[in-house]
Amino acid sequence: MNAIRQIIGWICRTGILLLAAGLAMSYFSRYVNPAGTWFFAFFGLLFPQLVALNILLAILWTVVKRKIFWLHIAVILPAFFFLPAYVQWRSGDHQPGRPAQHGEIKIITYNVHLFGVNTATRTLETLPGIKAFIEQEDPDIVCLQEAAVFDTAGIRRLFPRYPYIHYRSRRLYGRAWFTTATLSRHPVLKKDVIVFPNSGNICIYTDISIDGQTVRVYNNHLESTRLDFAMSFSRLKEDTGRNNEIKRVTVRLRDAFKKRAAQVDKVAAHIAASPYPVLVCGDFNDLPMSYTYRKMKGNRRDAFMDAGAGIPSSFRSMLPAFRIDYIFNDDYFKAKQFYIPKIRYSDHYPAVAVLDKS
Repeated sequence: MNAIRQIIGWICRTGILLLAAGLAMSYFSRYVNPAGTWFFAFFGLLFPQLVALNILLAILWTVVKRKIFWLHIAVILPAFFFLPAYVQWRSGDHQPGRPAQHGEIKIITYNVHLFGVNTATRTLETLPGIKAFIEQEDPDIVCLQEAAVFDTAGIRRLFPRYPYIHYRSRRLYGRAWFTTATLSRHPVLKKDVIVFPNSGNICIYTDISIDGQTVRVYNNHLESTRLDFAMSFSRLKEDTGRNNEIKRVTVRLRDAFKKRAAQVDKVAAHIAASPYPVLVCGDFNDLPMSYTYRKMKGNRRDAFMDAGAGIPSSFRSMLPAFRIDYIFNDDYFKAKQFYIPKIRYSDHYPAVAVLDKS
């Protein structure tokens, strides 16, 4: 009996130390470039879960009066510097469908997943639904990723309210053509693209004249892991092929971490040289606790942190707090509203921000 207790105790202590170490390593995921060392990035993906588990253990050890609770307290404290990118406790003060007022800019970023081209409901619901949503929200600027329509005439037919359109199409993963497009009510002065080597993903940037001020809008679609999380969880439950699935998921994540790191370094360097105020948005395919987020954000403001509420998710995942779509702004703007409508026309939800020109 004593031997069994010792084994159980050893397992518990090992688990406790691993959870504490996992949270500690997740902090490095923001600062260590995964192109060189990708190991920490895995723990960054689990940051919210690791925080929650360590808090639960700290409470448990406090109740039973064990000194080990200090270990969890020590490892939890740094998390409070990073949690505001995941949760905001203010009340939601957004008004869906409200157009921008004088001195404001309303912007939407939305990965539309080919407008549902691979689903049976495309012609009945998806494409008209996305079109109606954008018309109802009535933004000044729309940044789309994974759009299926890659000719200007097609986009103009879908969104006639936007006379200025900038788009680029790339063949993604050797399959369909994916389009990244920026639609604007305000005049476009310049259009250009940042190409990522050996990737179908892309960043386009557009210089837009807004009330006499040129603003550069970066519309990003960074490297995806190309994983179906629900299918992977299902495969992991099976005895046969479990090791192969673990290996496949690990390799996909590793490769995506490395590619995104190179992509975000390239975009961040370009942003740093911008002569104009910038808006940076799009599908980054990475969470706030990541090198991608930190580099892309730089010294800009995260619209969610300034004006959002709750624990947002922008990807329809089984995991909570899965925000991978962002809107960042220079100090030239101040976010007044931010929200993520839960409309199910894509595997992503749109992100909406109302910005005041400060």
